[in-house]
Amino acid sequence: MVWGCMSSHGVGRLHIVSGTVKAMDYIEVLQNKLLPTATDLFGNQSWIFQNDNVPCHRAKVVQKWLKDHTVNRMNWPGQSPDLNPIENLWIKIGYEISKKKPSNKRELIETLIFSFNHMVTKDLLLKSVHSMPKRCRAVLKANGWSIKY
Repeated sequence: MVWGCMSSHGVGRLHIVSGTVKAMDYIEVLQNKLLPTATDLFGNQSWIFQNDNVPCHRAKVVQKWLKDHTVNRMNWPGQSPDLNPIENLWIKIGYEISKKKPSNKRELIETLIFSFNHMVTKDLLLKSVHSMPKRCRAVLKANGWSIKY
């Protein structure tokens, strides 16, 4: 699995995850990847963090860590890929990886990192983030059912 983050300002640091992610593993990723990325992309500006509410994201120790580090979170339904703009990036990255046809784990990781850092364009980031109001309206119109995004 891969952890990554993005905003309309750019992409953040990736983290390649081995095995199951427990709450303390997730906190380590937030400390070492999310916070430095937020500083790089936003400086002292405020920002809102969106995650997908998997169990390790909801753990009490993680919630406390987020509060202690004043990370503002977006309230949204978990397991909602239609409402998660990073899913558009993962699709593009998956396509780029499939074109390279990596033959082993090292090549896969190298291609993933290169694609995340070089193939994701500012235009794609802006479109993904700015599509959120339209996505939300579409999900509401579909009574919470899946939409084509």
